[in-house]
Amino acid sequence: MPVKPPGSDFDLNGCIASAGYVWCDILGKCIRSWITACAYPDNCLGWYDGCNTCNIINGELGGCTKMMCFQQGIPECSVFAPEVPSIMPIIDYPRPIDPYPVINPFIGDGH
Repeated sequence: MPVKPPGSDFDLNGCIASAGYVWCDILGKCIRSWITACAYPDNCLGWYDGCNTCNIINGELGGCTKMMCFQQGIPECSVFAPEVPSIMPIIDYPRPIDPYPVINPFIGDGH
């Protein structure tokens, strides 16, 4: 039996298993699972799988169109969730006593 050189063990998708690559259907490419997660991006609401447009609900694939494609495109997030600014809790610090109170002459306090 002939000895195969390292890096020549391609799978059906062209991923080299001896280099740690596995095929990710979601991203449509070979990845190393300890570097790149085979998952939809966290802030993605709409996903284009290279042929169909789908929606993402709670990190899972929702409904998709059922198009017939002659050529597979590159999967990508087509709709990102809007960035929501973080709301810091309001802390009510004790305020120092004002040594010079404001007196309003129209109200009559102080005259």
